[in-house]
Amino acid sequence: MTMNIWLMEGLSSQRDIIQGITAMAKTSQQAISVFASHRHSRNEILSQADVALIEPLSDEARLPYILSRVAQHHIQVIHTGRNAHWFESHRAAIEASGVSLTTGATCTDALDLADDKVRFAAEMARRGLPVVPSLRVDSAQQLRQLLADSPFGDLPLCVKPVTGIYGMGFWRFDDAAAPMAAFTHPDSRRVNPRYYLHALEAAESFEPLVLMPWLPGPEYSVDMLVEKGSVLAAVARRKDGALQHLENSGEAFELGRACAEAMAADGLVNVQTRHDASGKPLLLEINMRPSGGIGYTRHSGVNLPGLFAMRRLGLMTGQQIRETASRSFSPATVRSMTDVIRYQPLTNLIP
Repeated sequence: MTMNIWLMEGLSSQRDIIQGITAMAKTSQQAISVFASHRHSRNEILSQADVALIEPLSDEARLPYILSRVAQHHIQVIHTGRNAHWFESHRAAIEASGVSLTTGATCTDALDLADDKVRFAAEMARRGLPVVPSLRVDSAQQLRQLLADSPFGDLPLCVKPVTGIYGMGFWRFDDAAAPMAAFTHPDSRRVNPRYYLHALEAAESFEPLVLMPWLPGPEYSVDMLVEKGSVLAAVARRKDGALQHLENSGEAFELGRACAEAMAADGLVNVQTRHDASGKPLLLEINMRPSGGIGYTRHSGVNLPGLFAMRRLGLMTGQQIRETASRSFSPATVRSMTDVIRYQPLTNLIP
């Protein structure tokens, strides 16, 4: 009997997740059919699945669309990376159809906490986990005063939006940065606070910010398969310029696991940490969804998306997942490269 898993629109790694599950189905000789959907005709993603679907654009149309497709195609598992709050709010109605839903969390409160970087830091500190000190900033005037007060001593400072993804809005303050540095070298993420404040005060609206000390690193990204707060498999990526070193032990690795457990995460999630000047890892944030780099982890021998599918479809126990991940892991170093694919019309699209 073929088992059907539906990967609904994600944020950055839907293609890699499809490929991981397809590879696992092949190597394990399990009859797994991968359905994938997106709001747009993202052929490079949807062509990787056995069956492709186009999602409705409106929230109002989403629930009846899901229920009808689950019934029509006998879907057993749904995974979503986008619109997680909506899905979690509608979990009861979706699962009443007999399908298992994975959003990265088990309640909307956890998603809200993960999205608010200041609240997240405070809650993790309350639970005894080491975090990057974070101050909420609600106005340009407040930021100007905080910079004058040096709240973190002599440590260099950085700022980013309270909510957001992909590191958008992150800037490191550097008094020596030239006035045009942020425009001529934006990838350096350095800006003179004088000019940042000037732009902030000229803005028509203000988006709440987080002010933090800038840490020297290295930065770790820990990708995990978690089941209601219990980590079944994990791979850490230590970032070293263009290189990423895959590991499955160490302080940052364990801190990522502890954070996922504290947040009662559920599914494929990611925790980011960064070392302070003394070499101690501190929590930066948790993403209650797969990271953009989850595909890199397969080079360690641990296929997190594939293991996720096997567990959610009931083809492996939690203990079997743990043993497989431990047995399969091998340290590796990877490097991201630019690539292109031929963009062709979909042949697996169905209504």
